[in-house]
Amino acid sequence: MSHSADSSTLLSTRWVELGLALFTALTGALVMLGSLEQGIGWGDAGPEPGYFPFYIGLLLSIASAANMLLTGLRWRALNLAFVSRTAFLQVLSVFIPIALFVAAMSFIGIYLASALFIAWFMWRDPLRARPYGKWMIGSVSLGAVLASYVIFALWFKVPLDAGPLGDWLALAGGSLK
Repeated sequence: MSHSADSSTLLSTRWVELGLALFTALTGALVMLGSLEQGIGWGDAGPEPGYFPFYIGLLLSIASAANMLLTGLRWRALNLAFVSRTAFLQVLSVFIPIALFVAAMSFIGIYLASALFIAWFMWRDPLRARPYGKWMIGSVSLGAVLASYVIFALWFKVPLDAGPLGDWLALAGGSLK
């Protein structure tokens, strides 16, 4: 793939503007709909629970409609690149490991997930001319996890979720005593 294809426009500004206006209009409509269920009138004690949220949703919907109109009026001028393919791939190269890290924490615990997360980014660091060695990656990732354990679990007495693996290790350690 050529460099020019990599830096081509993935998404133009006009579609982002229109998409955001539609999203905020939908949010405003949902707020108004939920407010109707709570009541938007005045009772004996003053406004009902949905009164103020309804009008906030209405203002959000009106502002969104105005943004959609402005986007339509400036449609040709908004044909600028919002994000290129290269920039989007860079964002994904960070977002995907973070999403996997968050998902993995509930299965393998924060300690092992953190060690793997740190090791991954050290191994894949594109800014270094020379990659980190395996001993350096292992030392830093395990050292960071050990420091987290000492600081939170031992010093502050706030144990972090170790996941099923940590629970198993705690049981195995308890049975050794």
